[in-house]
Amino acid sequence: MNDKMVCSDNQKKEYRTRCKDIIMNYIEAHKNERFSAADITDYIEKSGAKINLTTIYRNLDKLTADGKLIKTKNPSNDCAFYQFAEKDSRCDGHLHIQCKVCGRVVHLNDKYMADVYGYLKKEQGFRLDFRESVLVGVCNRCRIMPV
Repeated sequence: MNDKMVCSDNQKKEYRTRCKDIIMNYIEAHKNERFSAADITDYIEKSGAKINLTTIYRNLDKLTADGKLIKTKNPSNDCAFYQFAEKDSRCDGHLHIQCKVCGRVVHLNDKYMADVYGYLKKEQGFRLDFRESVLVGVCNRCRIMPV
């Protein structure tokens, strides 16, 4: 029996479920990071499975539509990135910060951010689109690591 799993769009439901399980395993292991479809593809190839790229995108789109992932685009190259949406909070109601070195994403939903949101709305007349708002920098862990 072949130990490699092959999944495509036209196979039976049980294979699509397995594909989704593999994709979800990756997402669960990377809850605090931003990732791309290419990252998932690399993970799948290293695990010895084969999943059609269209199937990966279809699953990512479904998870995004279901509110389980947040999809953003990199303005410099229009590449799509995804991040896990916290289960008990609405990720479209707060900003996120992301480390450009390790990719870790932090959800900023504390009381101090409410002051920032209030200032932007009242003083600047600016309403944030939280689903598109990610502040990028370098986290403390990466800043102190030797290069």
